[in-house]
Amino acid sequence: MNKLRIRLNRLELTALVAGFALMVFELAGARILAPGIGSSTYVWTSVIGVIIAALSLGYWIGGRVADSRGYMIDVARLVLLAGLTVTLTLLQYEGAIEWVASSFDDPRWQGVVASLLLFAPTSFVLGMVSPYLAKLNVRSLHTTGRSIASLSALNSIGGIVGTFMAGFVLFGYIGSRETLVIIVLLLVAVSWLAVPRVNWRARALISAAVVITVLVPVPKAHAVSIDTPSARYTIYDTATMRLLTTGPYAAQSGVSLGQPDQLAFWYTQQLAQVVKQAERRQNILILGGGAFTLPRYLGQKYPSSKIDVVEIDPELAKIARQYFHYDDPANVNLLFEDARTYVNRTDKQYDIVIVDVYGDAHVPFTLLTDEYGQQIARITKRDGVVAANMIAGLEGECNTLLRALDAPYRSQFPYAAYRIEKPEQPRSNMVVAYSRQQFGWAGASPLELPKTVPYTDNFAPAERLQHDCRRQ
Repeated sequence: MNKLRIRLNRLELTALVAGFALMVFELAGARILAPGIGSSTYVWTSVIGVIIAALSLGYWIGGRVADSRGYMIDVARLVLLAGLTVTLTLLQYEGAIEWVASSFDDPRWQGVVASLLLFAPTSFVLGMVSPYLAKLNVRSLHTTGRSIASLSALNSIGGIVGTFMAGFVLFGYIGSRETLVIIVLLLVAVSWLAVPRVNWRARALISAAVVITVLVPVPKAHAVSIDTPSARYTIYDTATMRLLTTGPYAAQSGVSLGQPDQLAFWYTQQLAQVVKQAERRQNILILGGGAFTLPRYLGQKYPSSKIDVVEIDPELAKIARQYFHYDDPANVNLLFEDARTYVNRTDKQYDIVIVDVYGDAHVPFTLLTDEYGQQIARITKRDGVVAANMIAGLEGECNTLLRALDAPYRSQFPYAAYRIEKPEQPRSNMVVAYSRQQFGWAGASPLELPKTVPYTDNFAPAERLQHDCRRQ
């Protein structure tokens, strides 16, 4: 009876750890794709879809194999194999992502192919574990339901713990690679707890090879990668600049090497010009922190202004201080919150609102809606100005995107003037200034677009619009 109890405890522990490992692996997997492929809804859809498909195939095949064998050693071998496949993901993900990014232009194909290469094998093997556990846990037809349900519940509990652990703890203190290493070590340990002595020589050799492989230090690249609960950031230097990115399509921010007090990007320079030419700048709101180069510049240039900066990721301020010379000007107040939720809830009104909310080259759909436009108008003073950085164009699909980005503001502010960095290209940075009365901005042109009804919080296809523009 005691041996049976020990065996059941091992089954339950394996179910718990398998659920934990799968969810942490899924979340870490999506993060390792971000620098090379992106972190859009397309990428998340690909990761989740491929993992579910691989799990389903694993359930189907695992059930049939378990019916013909059903040995506890098979569970140990499968869990160890899962650790091996995660190790292979660790070894090959950089090269695989680089190949996928260079071989496919469509982010949907990039996400699917990368997920198939990197995440399907582990998901398939972990899928095979579940029916094995169910077969071994059923001791009587009268208790079949509760036997299977208890394992399913533990597997789900493991997944829940893994989700919160990854999102709230692991990504805040260690990187994606280190998180995958933890999964490998955990799977190897559980494989031995399941069956300590059977076939121990061959398993010990494989286990030792896996552990040594994942614990060998990786040579540091020229770029620095930092994981936070919100994103994965890459910091790297060019000949003249230090840049911050969250994906493959654009640098979010940066500083000039040797001249950190100067604004290095065209669009930040234009946003600063809007502030300079505004009649009133006592209260300024900046949505989106980036490397906090614009808040730092404005804080120093206008010491009597009060500047609120809304940034969703509190860790980004630490990165800005360490790598981008951010020095916390006394008149700059950092608010760590989602831009849209802050706009919805604040009662403050501003002379100038600057909108620069991008994840890689993507604007959140919540900033393309009529409801958002109404809230922006509410917090902007009657004689105030809204200045928005946009990545769009004047022709084709990029013009369709521009109209969607413009519509929430235009529905509230009748006057709009713009400047574009590279008008000869289909897609470029644009800065648009909106106001309720004519705003004098030297060198800007009136933005004349067909009247467009804004999207709503219920429907705003931001991903599709931005994808179509990028393909143009």
